[in-house]
Amino acid sequence: MEILINCKERKRNAAMLLDAKGMIRAEGLIRAIYLDVPKPYLELESGIKVIIKTIRAVNGYFSPSFSEYHVSRNR
Repeated sequence: MEILINCKERKRNAAMLLDAKGMIRAEGLIRAIYLDVPKPYLELESGIKVIIKTIRAVNGYFSPSFSEYHVSRNR
């Protein structure tokens, strides 16, 4: 979440890897982050909405839960 907020505040591109019925990419400037809704999401300047719990990596940094899952699964 810290990386997403930083990207929004500094108007930097967020390149994300999402787990939404398979791994897909989304990229762009973050227009807004909505946390006080049943399914927190962010909206990119392009209008694309991304449910936050589907984000597995941002700008090359993987979420700890995703990294731990893949490391333990591949052992």
